[in-house]
Amino acid sequence: MFSMIRRFYRCKLLQIFFFVGFVSTTAVCTANEEAVQRMTLDRSDWPAVVSTSMVLANDTVRQILSSVHDEEMIRIKIRHFADSSAAQWAHDVRTWLVSFGIPASVILLQTNGDEPRRLDILVGDPAATWFDD
Repeated sequence: MFSMIRRFYRCKLLQIFFFVGFVSTTAVCTANEEAVQRMTLDRSDWPAVVSTSMVLANDTVRQILSSVHDEEMIRIKIRHFADSSAAQWAHDVRTWLVSFGIPASVILLQTNGDEPRRLDILVGDPAATWFDD
């Protein structure tokens, strides 16, 4: 009888161990997903005459700057449409972000955007899988 109780107790501990491991793994995966901020910048929101005050008035730019203010381990991915005007616009946005103090080495430009008049911007932890795709 005691051996059955001991076996049951061990199985119960094993189940608890696996449950706690599963919950911990799920929490880590969820935290990585939440660590990535997804933003868009529409061409209509970008000023025709670009100046420091006009760029800083843009909500998306302010959101990016507030996301990276004290973060050392951060990456920014700017996805743009595969044409020359979208590529130039993405490069201009990158240049402005660098002028506001974000290191150029943490900003990646990528030509896999869906729309020519929109930039998709992702800001987050470089260890997460989102940065490699």
